[in-house]
Amino acid sequence: MNAENELLHAYREWHRLARAEAKAISTRNWDLLADCQLAIKDFQTLISRLTLQARRECESTGGNWQERERCIRIFIGELIDLTRRNQAALQRAKDEATTRITGLNDAGRNLKMLQRSYGGTVTA
Repeated sequence: MNAENELLHAYREWHRLARAEAKAISTRNWDLLADCQLAIKDFQTLISRLTLQARRECESTGGNWQERERCIRIFIGELIDLTRRNQAALQRAKDEATTRITGLNDAGRNLKMLQRSYGGTVTA
């Protein structure tokens, strides 16, 4: 397989991982999310290397790298969009968790105040 085909394969795999990341966020599967993010980081490094190789191969055979790069930008645009959606979903999940924690903290303080008002002992 030449570098350009490997590059396209790597982008497809990154796209698959980004979809898995979205699924992990929606199901609150934080272990899967962490695994996806680590794998995506590895693909970013791989893609940088493959892009240079593909460019060199294309130019060495007299090909038009700019034309091929336009096709690759379609993958990149889709990945950027998917990544932004994932980031927004993750932020919503974080905001929901923060709201829940705040509510639980408030409930805990209220319970302690009630216990004090009725003369009960409060344990940490």
